[in-house]
Formats: sequence, C-alpha cells, structure tokens
Amino acid sequence: ADIERVLSYVEGIVETAAIAVPPRGGGPSQLIIYAVVDLDSVDKQELKAQLQQAIKTELNPLFKIHDLILIDKLPRTASNKVMRRSLRDKLIS
Repeated sequence: ADIERVLSYVEGIVETAAIAVPPRGGGPSQLIIYAVVDLDSVDKQELKAQLQQAIKTELNPLFKIHDLILIDKLPRTASNKVMRRSLRDKLIS
C-alpha cells in the first residue's frame, strides 16, 4: 500500500498495483508494478525510472522495480478491490 501511495503522485499515473513475485529459481521476491496511465504515449523505461526514483526518495532505496507492466485497467472484485492475486497468478503461470 505504501508503494502504491507513493507511485500515485508520479505524473501520468492513474493507479497502480504493486505485487511481489517469487522468481522461478528461488531467491528474494521481485517487485512488479502494474500501472494505468493517462498518457496517450509513454516511454516505458522513462516511466519506470521515474517510479523507481519516487520509491527511492520516499520509501527505501533497496526496493527495486523488476518490471513495469502497463495495462488499461486493473482487475477488480465486485466490491471494487484490486485483484492482486489474479495479477500475480498471470505472471507465475
């Protein structure tokens, strides 16, 4: 929740979902960010760098974004909660 709060202040971000995914070979979990943006065209690497800088400045410089995935909308439950498990399961399978 803290990561998502910090990322919501980055220009062009509508909403985000931060999930931790264990790598296939084991080791520490990798931070994956799903982002909905309000820009027509976006440079994914530049946006990832801006998000990483926000995390480094506001939270912890040890948190590293492994991947940034741009999507049109986040999957939600009937009660409007983000379905992070659904996002995680797509990456693992």
